[in-house]
Amino acid sequence: MLNLCGSSYTPAQLDTWFEERTHEIHYPSIKAGQLFLAEKGSRVLGFFGFCPGEVTLLFVRPEAAGSGLGSQLFALAVLHAQVGHEGPVVVVATVNSRPFYEKHGFVVVEESYFVRGATETRFKVFRMQRAFHAQPSNPSVKGTSRKRAAPYVER
Repeated sequence: MLNLCGSSYTPAQLDTWFEERTHEIHYPSIKAGQLFLAEKGSRVLGFFGFCPGEVTLLFVRPEAAGSGLGSQLFALAVLHAQVGHEGPVVVVATVNSRPFYEKHGFVVVEESYFVRGATETRFKVFRMQRAFHAQPSNPSVKGTSRKRAAPYVER
């Protein structure tokens, strides 16, 4: 994250971003089966997290950036987030990730901030969404057909 976000955030902001955060914050998602890894050999190259209706995490190591891995992981994350959910799938995008999600048909529906760290540093984020009409019943089944709807904003 430090390499890929360096142009969007200051070094102080990035330090605060990870303040008091450890790998243990992901244990509930792992236990719920809502976090998946992309590995090559024994090295994790990226991961995604989801819950019904939302892609909660998407990360790709800098050496895998631009390889298409992020797009593949995001597509899988959206499929998983659609299962058992009616309505648009949402993602909260950071300043640097917003163009990636826009490239995948997501539109900003709300700008906001989250606050992190002892210094209460504010980070600008964008709630984004894309709607789908057809939902797969099992994202692991290849060849599931679904129609891609035009982006819209629900208010």
